[in-house]
Amino acid sequence: YPNTITSAIEKLTGYAKVILDNQPIQKGDVLIIISVSGRNAVPIEMAQIARERGIRIIGITSYKYTQGVESRHPSGKKMYEFADVVIDNKVDKGDAILSAEGLNTKFTPASGITSIAIMHCLTTATIEKLLERGITPPVFIAANVDGGTEHNAELLKQYHDRIFYI
Repeated sequence: YPNTITSAIEKLTGYAKVILDNQPIQKGDVLIIISVSGRNAVPIEMAQIARERGIRIIGITSYKYTQGVESRHPSGKKMYEFADVVIDNKVDKGDAILSAEGLNTKFTPASGITSIAIMHCLTTATIEKLLERGITPPVFIAANVDGGTEHNAELLKQYHDRIFYI
């Protein structure tokens, strides 16, 4: 069950270091970490280790959720405590927003929607700031428009040492 596997992985102490050690991230970069609860080992250690390496952290979390749960990390800390900037996605504890008559639990998480919207806003603001400074940012385009695949392949080639998939 994928949910069970990912839930187990996010609690693994030491796994964040393995991930960071295999990423082309370096001092001065910005790392965005999204964790609605902010309580599990991987996002906490990701933020802690990245900060120790001089990487700036933007944490996207829910203050209401994270302050309503205990940390699952040996330090007792939460992810937001290591972030340079924290963006509150305003999601309720439990990350469920809908209810139905006859069902005694809420369903349908909101954090995915709010976090994607926040990421799009950050991307837009970054592009605008770069353009204001006279810098044309490299922007991927839809692969299903004419020339999209070729354009994106060129960007991947140009930034091969900075962009790759886990």
